[in-house]
Amino acid sequence: MSLENYVTGLMKNPAPSFGDRLVLHLLEKLEKVYLSQVVMKRKKDRAHAADCGIPVISVGNITAGGTGKTPCIIAMADMLEKDGFHPTIISRGYRSGLEKEGGVVSDGKRILVSQSMAGDEPYMMALKLPKVPVLVGRDRIASARRAREMGADMLLMDDGFQYWKLKRDRDIVLLDCTNPFGYGHGLPRGLLREPLDALKRASLFILTKSDQVSPEKVEEIKGHLAQEAGSVPVISACHRPSKAVPFACWKERVHEGDLSSIQGKRAYLVSGIGNPKAFAGTAKEAGFFLTGEMAYDDHHRYTEEDVRNVLSEAVKYGADMIVTTEKDAVKMMNLLEMERAVVPFYVLEIEMAFLEDQSLIEKQWEDLK
Repeated sequence: MSLENYVTGLMKNPAPSFGDRLVLHLLEKLEKVYLSQVVMKRKKDRAHAADCGIPVISVGNITAGGTGKTPCIIAMADMLEKDGFHPTIISRGYRSGLEKEGGVVSDGKRILVSQSMAGDEPYMMALKLPKVPVLVGRDRIASARRAREMGADMLLMDDGFQYWKLKRDRDIVLLDCTNPFGYGHGLPRGLLREPLDALKRASLFILTKSDQVSPEKVEEIKGHLAQEAGSVPVISACHRPSKAVPFACWKERVHEGDLSSIQGKRAYLVSGIGNPKAFAGTAKEAGFFLTGEMAYDDHHRYTEEDVRNVLSEAVKYGADMIVTTEKDAVKMMNLLEMERAVVPFYVLEIEMAFLEDQSLIEKQWEDLK
């Protein structure tokens, strides 16, 4: 068991052993140090925050881990385009080749760098949004100014809730309904990146994975948010399968693949994500008949041998196709084995579905025109 899995298990354990309680006590001491440093940095950065001269909408969260920011930003960029804006996405590009120096992933016409230089999520956004520029770099002030020079009139800042150096006009905060408040503790005792009083900065809350909990749980979360942040509006959302796209088409930014064409097809799944069970559930919802799956660790980097192993298993189980996530497909783009696969690869695309009137989201930028 990895250290990460052990600590996560401690967070979830309602009845830890004596030894585990000692570890938790140590983690609580580290939590206090971490949160005190966060509060000091937040105060300092916000006091000297830069104004880039165009509206900025941050999309972020208060916990470590995924809450669905990427599909949310894709949906919002599409909405902004339809409303007549020229949005640009700025992202850190975590662990990418351009993270330190910064750069343009897409200029809104073509993709200019490789996946490894862009980072997985920025590259995926560039693939899905062919008319929206995507910039990456640790210095998001520099990215914002460059975006303005390129003609942007609205910025979407990916994972920006804890980036206080840049002024923003709106803070949209996503919370995962299956664990909205990070076990009630800051890192490393829990998953909170800031104290819960940070929620007062939010302009809008989006509750993701709301279909994976009971209606009563959703109402409980809304009640907690009302206590922490007052009358900030809340909208529920979930992730739904939208298309099953042949891998070769997906690489070329052709997002065509009606789900009706794959109903009942025998699919072998491959993924390297945090929750492969959720992916399997989404694949079933799309209409696939699942023959088997190969689940790698989260953030897995695929090799040629991995693809050969997946193909071998898919053939053994009689699969009509191999189905993967968009996040994984980005990491397979340059593998030669993908070009000669005897079982075709498909990418299952998902979209964020808003369960209340999406005008609550559009109101976030109506008065920023």
